[in-house]
Amino acid sequence: MTLDLSRRSMLKMMGVLGAAAAGCGEVPGREIMPYVVPDENVVPGMPSFFAGLCTECEAGCGVIARVREGRAIKLEGNPSNPIGGGALCARGQAALQGLYNPDRLPEPRARQSDGRATPIGWEAALDTLRRRLAAAASAGADRVAFVSAPAGPTLERLAERWIRSWGSGRRLAYRALDESAARAAGARCFGRRDLPVHRLDAATCVVSFGADFLETWRSPVEYGRQYAAFRVPRGTDTSRVGRLVYVGSRFGLTAANGDEWLSTRAGGEAAAALAILHAVARQLADGPDLAAVRRFTAPYVPEAMAAVSGVSPDDVARVAAWFAGADGALALAGTDDEATHVAAHLLNHVTGNVGRTVRFLEGDADGPEATLEETAALLDAMRGGAVDVCVVAGANPLFTLPAELRAAEAFGRVPFVVWCGQVPDETAAAAHLLLPVDHALETWGDAMPRPGVIVLGQPVMQPVYATLPLGDVLLATARDAPTGGEQPWDGMRAAVEATWRDLHARRNERAPFDAFWERVRREGGLFEDVPVARVTLRPDALAAPLAVPSPPDGLAVMVFPHLLLGDGRGADEPWLQEVPEPISQLVWDTWVAVHPETAKTLGVARDDVLELRSPHGTIAAPALPTPHVRPGVLAVPLGQGHTAYGRYAEHRGANAWRLLPRGRRWTEVEARRTGERRALVSPQSGLDVTLGRPLALAIDLAELARGEKPEWVEPPPPEPYELRPRHEYVHRWGMTIDLAACTGCSACVVACYAENNVPVVGRENVARGQWMAWLRIERFVPTSPAAPPLHLLPMLCQQCDHAPCEPVCPVYASVHSDEGINAQVYNRCIGTRYCNNNCPYKVRRFNWFAPEWPAPLHLQLNPDVTVRGAGVMEKCTFCIQRIRFAEENAREEGRPVRDGEVQTACQQACPAQAITFGDMKDDGAAVLRRRRDHGVRTYRALEDLNTKPAIVYLAEVYRSRERG
Repeated sequence: MTLDLSRRSMLKMMGVLGAAAAGCGEVPGREIMPYVVPDENVVPGMPSFFAGLCTECEAGCGVIARVREGRAIKLEGNPSNPIGGGALCARGQAALQGLYNPDRLPEPRARQSDGRATPIGWEAALDTLRRRLAAAASAGADRVAFVSAPAGPTLERLAERWIRSWGSGRRLAYRALDESAARAAGARCFGRRDLPVHRLDAATCVVSFGADFLETWRSPVEYGRQYAAFRVPRGTDTSRVGRLVYVGSRFGLTAANGDEWLSTRAGGEAAAALAILHAVARQLADGPDLAAVRRFTAPYVPEAMAAVSGVSPDDVARVAAWFAGADGALALAGTDDEATHVAAHLLNHVTGNVGRTVRFLEGDADGPEATLEETAALLDAMRGGAVDVCVVAGANPLFTLPAELRAAEAFGRVPFVVWCGQVPDETAAAAHLLLPVDHALETWGDAMPRPGVIVLGQPVMQPVYATLPLGDVLLATARDAPTGGEQPWDGMRAAVEATWRDLHARRNERAPFDAFWERVRREGGLFEDVPVARVTLRPDALAAPLAVPSPPDGLAVMVFPHLLLGDGRGADEPWLQEVPEPISQLVWDTWVAVHPETAKTLGVARDDVLELRSPHGTIAAPALPTPHVRPGVLAVPLGQGHTAYGRYAEHRGANAWRLLPRGRRWTEVEARRTGERRALVSPQSGLDVTLGRPLALAIDLAELARGEKPEWVEPPPPEPYELRPRHEYVHRWGMTIDLAACTGCSACVVACYAENNVPVVGRENVARGQWMAWLRIERFVPTSPAAPPLHLLPMLCQQCDHAPCEPVCPVYASVHSDEGINAQVYNRCIGTRYCNNNCPYKVRRFNWFAPEWPAPLHLQLNPDVTVRGAGVMEKCTFCIQRIRFAEENAREEGRPVRDGEVQTACQQACPAQAITFGDMKDDGAAVLRRRRDHGVRTYRALEDLNTKPAIVYLAEVYRSRERG
């Protein structure tokens, strides 16, 4: 595709975007000027890097934005941030598409009597809001409400000042997937409502009760990094390879990467956790409050709990023995009932792991997150006519609230609803005034996900649309409030700076504030170690028995946040829609995962549309028979089913929130076959292109400990078997991928899309096999009963030394470079696809259509990578543009390229650091050291074909699934 811009238009655009209001030394606004008078902060062709804040979830990762000519083109993790540690998940990578989304609201709009939302200017919009707020405040106290996601220190302070200035206390910090149960359990056990920090890397046994920490639970990037340290062997030393057990109804990424999956009935995690606690307490010889815990767990004998949980006493005893005997154990709870969280706390406490693998930090306090009761109370007040103005910012309650709370009715009773956001959603459709606010990459902000980690967000570029920071909207409207008066700050930047001035004063920094301010902007925040708090079990924590959920006798549905779409907020970003969910391998849709036994009972096959009816609502979605869910349980992902939220999200799939009661993510359900069919789409073909040959390989820990390298492939052919001359290389770039560390999180896939201008083709074209991803996560089901239930493997161009694609190209478009790259010359390619037919790895893509990026989505394109036209083959190039950039820098400095100086996009994004890249001509390169350190596990994909790939895999490790 060619950008539809004349030279004059390009110069104008670059002049506007070049005035980047970011980084150290902010550039003031100015009139449009041609780029022949360049901004002093912009060097044409050279990237600038700015630290910022990721707001795609609540984890608090920092980002580094790469900016070219005033526009952000790529996001990476901030290595200074201890949560992200330099990595970034798939959702964080896709935040760039939220910035450039073509469906963002470009200007304020007001709802007319006929229902249309018509544009109005900012001055008129803010004046309308001020008048409405003043009228509400004059009518009495608490007539104004402010609903938003839990915010950082500065925005939370502004929100509290704003709501008080209008004589109200109705401030609701709303999260769709709240942590109310976890906070209540922490208060019961230790008197702490804050969430602890978990350390998987300090444990040798982890038992997770419904906490899918490798998917979406709390801080998946951080947990992915810790998982690799917990799981990857050190050469042939397997003594510290951790054991992971997942307890829950659905088999997700955490279960796929573990040793055991104990499938429970819907809501049965609490009963299973209490049964395991009972067994652990009786196996321990000593431990904190052991006698009290034994008395408390007396009713929860495994035999009694088995009927509720669905977990057999034998499985309970085995897991309890592992947990009690571990040198460092960790129990996690991710359910929505308090009992599971209490049981997890007691498991950690009685084994002496509180303060070791689970840590409460000094200085933490209960965050602003509202409870479900507070949310219900506000909705009752709205229905009762007690609220005149409701402002909603950064939340979509009309999409995510359970039907029994009657949120639509409540919002319909409010005379004036104001929506502040980017892409208009279901809540915006019910609003009277729509105010477009800045994206997180366009504004100042901060976050404090935990003590010692304060992340600073700053604008990395000028706003794409005529938007304002949310803080500016609050400040501008509070000046006329009855108790607002003169505001201390004139904008969001001043408010953020004031927060950090206070922080500087409290810390008694030796450096002046200006030096401190410059440092935190460069580093993306303030990161320091905080002492671990000493906590003790409260005496009344064991006084009363726990309310254990009772699963339904019949069918149950359980919903789970989608790995990529989350609770639904990622559905407007096409990268996240098109990257397959790794367990199901499905895209662009909702599905009902049903066990084959249950499917047989219901008489349904794949793609048959099932209607699910609960006491709270009804949805319909195609069935996906799979063993990755417990019989009798139907698993449905959240995220789809939007009726408004832009072209990429609207009218796709079903909204599973509609099935749920308040405060619970499972419920009884009736299922019936509708007689309709809708094909579920997956880019992973049912054709076994490997013809049964192994790709994803694994090694038993016992074999690894003995140093025995299995026979991965058939015996090599007798020599001589070379049919072509040996290549002479200047560099020989190669990659090592450790499957023991890789979790299948798909961050690498989205990073490749972003770095290499890979086009999105949509559901229909994926169904035709025209998917364009250069990197994919392959899913394999092993046949051995002793092996793990699922293998996940990143598959990309292997950059073969004997590349089968090269000799068959009639126009020499597929050529071998002197750096070991199997290059693709686009302007030679005539699209015969012979190369694809001859590739055993099926990693080449044919561009069937000219790619489309609706404006301003085209601004995300990486100018260092060619935008391919229709009718050519394309594939992974090991991010050759990054290699060239490093080589040019080294040449200018008169030195060789340093090991580690080149990082591919997939390598840089990987939370588990499973990918190592480097020059194989350098004997000391990390890419070769990793192979030598793990020589027993090394193999090449389809090595018997003698393609000589430049990628070496390290086999996954597992414990034999045979009991014992």
